[in-house]
Amino acid sequence: MRVLVVDDEKAMVMALIDNLECEGYEVDSASGGEDALACLAAQEYSLVILDVMMPDIDGFEVVKRMHSAGNNTPVIFLTARSVDEDKILGLGLGADDYVTKPFNLMELMARVKAVLRRTTVSAADAFSENDQTLSIGDAVVDFAEQEIKTPTGTKSLGKYELAIIRLMASKPGKVFSRDDLLRTIWGVDAYPSNRTIDNYMVKMRKKIEPDPQKPRYLISLYASGYKLLLD
Repeated sequence: MRVLVVDDEKAMVMALIDNLECEGYEVDSASGGEDALACLAAQEYSLVILDVMMPDIDGFEVVKRMHSAGNNTPVIFLTARSVDEDKILGLGLGADDYVTKPFNLMELMARVKAVLRRTTVSAADAFSENDQTLSIGDAVVDFAEQEIKTPTGTKSLGKYELAIIRLMASKPGKVFSRDDLLRTIWGVDAYPSNRTIDNYMVKMRKKIEPDPQKPRYLISLYASGYKLLLD
């Protein structure tokens, strides 16, 4: 797996490269946002470790431009700021994790492995259309009973909610655009709007997520769509 490290602090970059290479990853580095976008245009990566504060364009803007170009590579943000609003913005843009400097390198390596486990699924591990249950964190979707069981109780799921979950679970970590979901689930002859998908995601997060305001599993990506992450 190849990882891109983006940070304007040379010492930080070298430390990350050393630790990632020791874990067996191939590593490229970039010292700023524009340099990172050039790397992303030329090479496919399994993960981007991306500093937020950089001298040219910040990490948030890098992710916006990535998604506008159709690049949905998983991202872990690094930042010296611990402001909650920044974390919410970063995760709202579709980041897979957010780490505040200074951090323990071993903890970061653990987070790297966790993100890659969630976003890199082998064919043997993929959800099958014949499976009748699906675990999403502490929640279990029962397709036969049309319900979801969580630590706080059991909730019913409508047919479109079940169809959305089944489709997204078939390719965990893949970004599905609103148009993809509408065409596949509602069909070309139906007339729902993109807002329909957003409304369903709000409803589903309330049933699936431990904290719907800080989703961990049903993730929205700026200008791109939604992806489902599975533990």
